[in-house]
Amino acid sequence: MSTVCSDCGAAISCSNDSENFRAPCSSCGGTKRTINVSINETIGLRDFIGVKAKRLGQKRPYVEDISKPSFSHDKQKVVHRHTFIDRDSNIYSEKVTDIETAEVIHQNQEPLSAHTGHGSAKFKKNPVDK
Repeated sequence: MSTVCSDCGAAISCSNDSENFRAPCSSCGGTKRTINVSINETIGLRDFIGVKAKRLGQKRPYVEDISKPSFSHDKQKVVHRHTFIDRDSNIYSEKVTDIETAEVIHQNQEPLSAHTGHGSAKFKKNPVDK
């Protein structure tokens, strides 16, 4: 964090300022201040980022964009999985990447209506097979 005079840009120490008194700038005598604050954040592949867009009155989101770590039983390690679902445009997209090497392990893009038999859907019985 740094503080400068808003009039001349000179660096100012606010240690002499109080709630009711602001010391004038030693360069120009101004009392306006500009406080510069910097926030740095690092997001790694192991972090979870998810966005879901819903409409009022609808239970399911019409867009889902999820990026998260996931355990691969095939590789026996944690990988990065990015899933994008757009129900309005009938899009399903998935990309699985090795976190250590950035190698793409699996990539799939297909109509959402064709994406069946995955996740919890693979345990559901087809209504025709009674």
